Amino acid sequence: MELKLPEFDLFGKPLYTVEDIQKFLPHRPPFLFVDKILAMSDEDIVGVKNVTMNEYFFQGHFPGEPIMPGVIQIEAMAQVGGVFILSRMPDPENYTPFFLKIMDVKFRYKVVPGDTLIFYLKLASPVRRGIVHMYSNAYVAGRLVTEGEMMAQLVRKPGK
Repeated sequence: MELKLPEFDLFGKPLYTVEDIQKFLPHRPPFLFVDKILAMSDEDIVGVKNVTMNEYFFQGHFPGEPIMPGVIQIEAMAQVGGVFILSRMPDPENYTPFFLKIMDVKFRYKVVPGDTLIFYLKLASPVRRGIVHMYSNAYVAGRLVTEGEMMAQLVRKPGK
């Protein structure tokens, strides 16, 4: 489902920097795939990943023709969704988001070094009991490159 991107300033001050994002997500480099969050409302979020040749996965995917793996694109979208749901928690450090389901994923165009991925995720239904269901799209230069639906659940960390 292609979503209409909301208004945002790609070059303006981000809502969350990568340092802020690390306060929400347990992911760390080289497995942190969100550079900044540009906009967020009660129903949607816009995140950014700058794709560089220095990404570890380009060493083998593919030599001479680097293409960002689709599973990494999906993971990056999920991380944006994780920021969305965790930012609503009073104690996000006590929770971890886990995938429950990935549905209807389509990869429309290659993502290559030098691309700036814009992720736009929108709630598909209200958040209930820590379960979030979102439509998710990724764009490069305004062109839809990846789309799908995701469902995740927030799980309290042991001992918290």
